[in-house]
Amino acid sequence: MVVMKEPFVLLARVADPNLAHLLGARLEAEGIESRLRGEALGPYRLNVGAMAVTEIWIPERALEEARLVLLAAEADAAVSGVEPIARGPSAEPGRSWIWWMVAALLTGVVFYARLFWFQ
Repeated sequence: MVVMKEPFVLLARVADPNLAHLLGARLEAEGIESRLRGEALGPYRLNVGAMAVTEIWIPERALEEARLVLLAAEADAAVSGVEPIARGPSAEPGRSWIWWMVAALLTGVVFYARLFWFQ
């Protein structure tokens, strides 16, 4: 009996081998088999310039799903660097009492300074 192996297609070329490992793990988590190929994965770890390029190969049947997974990974990476717009006491409700205490202390200091120094 002859077993036909499914053909693999190139999904992406990534310049960072660590990123390639992360993307491969994300594909595996989604149930898509992935294979990584590149000089940076060999025993000598050539990871400078064009030698650092790592290819991600997947089964041909999973190409569209894998593209969606990579698109989601790219969107997650873009959003992870975004900081919240609100800054200050209202951004962290648990710490707003500290600002009130500082304001009350400064008001008290100003009141007593005017009371005793400017008579």
